[in-house]
Amino acid sequence: MPRLLPAVFLLCSPVLAAQQGGELTGISPISAGTAGAGVAGGGSALDASTNPASLMNLFGSHTRHPNAQSRFELYGRFVDTQTDITDRNGNAIDVSQDAAIGPWFAFAQLIDPNVAWSIAFQPTLGADFAATRTTDLNLVTVNPDGSGGPMQDQVPMETQLMQLALEPSLAWRVNRDWSFGVGLSIRDTNLETTAATELGLSKLQGDIPVGLANVFGDMSWGDLIQQLGMDRGVDRFQTEFSGEADSGMPTIFLKFGGTWQATEQTQVGFWFRPQSTATDMEGKVDVDLSADLGAFVEGLEDILSEDFLDDPRSSYDFELASIAFPRQAGMSVAHRFDNHDRFHAKFVWTDWSSTFSDWNVHLTNPSNPEFQGYLGGDGSVDVDLGLNWRDSIVLSAGYEADVGERLTLRGGVGWSNNPVRGSVFSGVAPYNTMHAAVGATLWGGPQDVFDWHLAVIAALPEKWTSGDNTVLSDLSRDEFNQQVLSVMFGCSMSW
Repeated sequence: MPRLLPAVFLLCSPVLAAQQGGELTGISPISAGTAGAGVAGGGSALDASTNPASLMNLFGSHTRHPNAQSRFELYGRFVDTQTDITDRNGNAIDVSQDAAIGPWFAFAQLIDPNVAWSIAFQPTLGADFAATRTTDLNLVTVNPDGSGGPMQDQVPMETQLMQLALEPSLAWRVNRDWSFGVGLSIRDTNLETTAATELGLSKLQGDIPVGLANVFGDMSWGDLIQQLGMDRGVDRFQTEFSGEADSGMPTIFLKFGGTWQATEQTQVGFWFRPQSTATDMEGKVDVDLSADLGAFVEGLEDILSEDFLDDPRSSYDFELASIAFPRQAGMSVAHRFDNHDRFHAKFVWTDWSSTFSDWNVHLTNPSNPEFQGYLGGDGSVDVDLGLNWRDSIVLSAGYEADVGERLTLRGGVGWSNNPVRGSVFSGVAPYNTMHAAVGATLWGGPQDVFDWHLAVIAALPEKWTSGDNTVLSDLSRDEFNQQVLSVMFGCSMSW
């Protein structure tokens, strides 16, 4: 199976994104070990990806390296996703999801005792999915007279998606109790996909040729096919496609955050991220009509001994216009019971409902001029992706305890509602509701600048049934049974 990206950057389905507040951004082993709740503690430079103000927690007398003015972090994350899919007829779908590993980098530095900056590089979205689906064709039946039910087709469906982010941040301490921060997230997105969709016969606005008009009268291709399939209520046809696209310009988020030292033992963090700037996803897509519309037209050719479609394939320019990613708001709390035990909690809201409205793919400039005869005009066509998500809410709670001078142990649980409803894009599986995590840090000694971190996160097994899919009706009412195991590991260096 072709791969869009080098193996080191591959991530599995974005299910793991949900486990930490809507996406993979800003998750180090330190916060991941508390199921994401530990972001309030500011134990990692990556926490600035969520709340820029947390940078001030990295430096000072309260840290493990009180004299440090710089910090570098390098982490890897291994992800293994197991997804079973059963279609509405009870047939199991053979799914291929390779385990993968991805890198996280971050650097932070004090400018003066009350100002710090950082920069991070990390994946923020990812999918790697392949399956072969049996679909029911809309026009072609088992027998030429229309009996026997719809003919079946084997459709390969693959999705490789990657979004990478470069994230600078700046934080300053106003006084003993308050710190604030600002930052950017600059993201580039790449997508490669193979799948099928259904187009309405109403899109076939081209006039039928003279040979057919002599038999059926003057009408469009869509009207003719709908008339011939009237007894079956046919109003759509299946189209297979394969394409790739990337963002014409990176999307950019602003980030704002603050921390408040409410008491000597309790710190509160809060952040807000407005919706990103908009960009266009642009690329090329190959469209293949042969299985359904092409076979139907071939049948007409046999009956009337005329040629109506020499080549059922065409390349198109692909554009998904004005794509923006969601705004987000969150709040976190860290409470220290004594010098060795700490409780963490986090709440995050992500505005997915506004993000996935009116996502329409525009296909223009067909390479095959015959397509203009069927579609009419210049042969362009729009496809509604039918994505209709609700907002996501994530709650996490975690606990960490120091064991001796050099070892810290962590654990946490989290809950996320599933924002996916209606159409499910091929390869983008539902979010798991419950997740659990454990983690540990081995701190360096007095002369050792290295600290070593580990976290294990499990998205607990869960079944979920999709809604009505407007892109391809054969995907409606799929039942997903999914679980995810993720291991994050690496080190930080302070000097």
